[in-house]
Amino acid sequence: MSLRILTAVLVALTLTATPVAAEIGLSPFAGFRMSSSVDIETAGASTADQIDFRDSVSQGLVLNFDLPEPGKQGELYFGRQRTSARLDNGLFAPGTDSIDLTIYQLQFGGLYFPSGKNHGGFVSGVLGVTRLEPEDSGYESHHRAALSLGGGYQFFLTEQLHLRLDLRGIYTALNSGGSAFCSGGCELRFDSSGYLQVEAGAGLVIRF
Repeated sequence: MSLRILTAVLVALTLTATPVAAEIGLSPFAGFRMSSSVDIETAGASTADQIDFRDSVSQGLVLNFDLPEPGKQGELYFGRQRTSARLDNGLFAPGTDSIDLTIYQLQFGGLYFPSGKNHGGFVSGVLGVTRLEPEDSGYESHHRAALSLGGGYQFFLTEQLHLRLDLRGIYTALNSGGSAFCSGGCELRFDSSGYLQVEAGAGLVIRF
């Protein structure tokens, strides 16, 4: 499924699931992501290596809408991180040991405040897709299923304005044996079921 089709589906789900009288919260955020390594191997050989994603800042937007039950909200999460991928021991191509790329996440799920209010401590869970997009068009982009679980705290500033702090784990599933970033003939294969990113973020929630 392409990213454009998935975006349309998630937006449609959001619109149809929103109660008529629901309040909406829109939260642009900035954060920092740390990533685990991804095991790879050379196709047709026993050579193993790892891809390391550079830890870097992230940005994005979170849309929430109140559900009929107090303390529950639907959540649409979009995140973006510009980073680079580096091989520990090998090369992606002759003379190229790292490539710049952008990692996107688009996910839909829910958020829960145990207090039953729309602020205070919360937990969240969303499911969707990760897009790994190299800046060099000679390398392939990848779309993979992803799951995010996290929690945080929303500080009440005014009825229309909250401060949101998040800590979430983002797990992206990989097809073991599927191709890694390739230029021309592909010799690299994922040898891992997935990788984990941890994101700490902060943003202002504008409610309307």
